[in-house]
This record gives sequence, C-alpha cells and structure tokens, in this order.
Amino acid sequence: AKKFATAVERKLDTGDYSNYEEASKLLLADLLKRYLSENKHKKMKSWKMYEFRIRILLQDTITDINLLRISSKHLAEFRDRKLKEVGPATFNKYLSLISVVIDTAMQDWGIYLSVNPCRLIKREKEPNPRDRTLIDDEYERLLEACERSDNIYLKSMVIFSVETAVRQGELLQAKYDDISMQNRTLLLKDTKNGEDRLVPLSPTALQILVTNPRNEYGKIFPVTCDSLKHWFKQAKRRAQLKGFRWHDLRRFSCSRLFEKGLSVPEVQ
Repeated sequence: AKKFATAVERKLDTGDYSNYEEASKLLLADLLKRYLSENKHKKMKSWKMYEFRIRILLQDTITDINLLRISSKHLAEFRDRKLKEVGPATFNKYLSLISVVIDTAMQDWGIYLSVNPCRLIKREKEPNPRDRTLIDDEYERLLEACERSDNIYLKSMVIFSVETAVRQGELLQAKYDDISMQNRTLLLKDTKNGEDRLVPLSPTALQILVTNPRNEYGKIFPVTCDSLKHWFKQAKRRAQLKGFRWHDLRRFSCSRLFEKGLSVPEVQ
C-alpha cells in the first residue's frame, strides 16, 4: 500500500496520473448511445448512415463489454461475426466508427484509456474497385427491358443518368424547381460532398424533362430508392445483365463523355 501510494504521489508530482475510474464504469454501448444523444454523428455528411450503423452495433455483444476490457481479441471475434454478414469494406467502416467513438470519449469526454484498442487490429483487405460498365449491345438491351417495365419512369431515369452522370440519390432528389431551361442546367443540392453542384443538360436530357409526366411532388422522378431497386433488378434480369449495379451507369456515362472528346477537367 505504501509503495502504491508513493507511486501515485510520484505520478501526481509529474502530472502523469491516469484515472481509469470512469472508464471502468462504462460499456462500449454507453459511448455509442452518448455519441448519438449528443449528435456528434450529425457533423458528418453521411450522418444517417452513421446512425444506422450505430444501431446495428448496439445489437452486437461487443457493445456489452466493459470499456477497460475491450481488447484486440474481442475485436477479432467481432470481425469474424461481422464478415459472415458483410464484406471487408463494410467491416472496416464499422471498425472505423468504433474507433471514432472511442477517440471522442478520450478527447472530448475526458474518459481515460491507455490506448484505443481499435488501433491494435488490422483493417481487412478490401477488394479492387469496380470497373463494370455496359459493353457491346448491353445498353440497348437494358433500355429495351426498361421500356417493357410497368414503371413509367424507369427508362427515362436510366437515360437521364447516362446523360448527366448523376448519382442515384441525386437523381431521386432532383426537382423541377432546380432546372434552368434557359441555361440548360440542373442544380443538385446537398450532394455527397456537402456542396451544391451545377450539371449541364444535354439535348437528350432536356427532352426527357419536357416529355416526362409531371407529378404533385415536384420531383423529376417520384420514385423511392426501394422501388427503383425492385424495378431495375427486374429490368436487368430481362436484359440478361450480370454483375451490374445502378452506380455503374455513372461509370458508363463518364466513358461516353470521354468518347465524345471531352477532356478530364470537363468530365470532372
């Protein structure tokens, strides 16, 4: 006891006293819940995804572990469980989220830990970036399949996406009020990087806007994300497209822009 007291006094004298008392009372779940309640995640652009992932994490047993006891062993077990459900890239996002929350606790909330345990485990190797695009007659087959769809907007959504290279989320949020027919542009608001973006409209894109059925919501395409996923999957099956995703239309669009002779800055 005397040796311990002397050691503590020595640390106090040098300003190097580590108090684990608060950390010993907390579970990882407590940190995640506090992170949400203080809206720390809302500082991020994709805060809804952070909120979603935290709620998924709270269902895993790793969040029931005392903060002082979390080790690389627990994180490795969490990794093994998670990789049965998701891919390496998604697991890395969960690991990064846990690390961010623990760093917040240490830096903003004064909860002392000797080290962030997430730094003791390696991130999973992620697969190579996708390079799938439409080749040969796949684009024509896709448009033909969309023409046969019961969704009246599907074909025009595919064409508009190829003509503008907009992301799916941007496409679904676009409104007629954001169109300037005079300047032939579409203003995309609150995009992925948090900024508005002005997109030039080709004659084909403008023709779609003119002929597209109007709706009471003011959106160019009044389709939900889940509905689009359903109809697009059906069209892909009819067109016999394998390994193709909606986002791949963006890559196909950029390829066409280069084929038209645009430079890299112009495509960007």
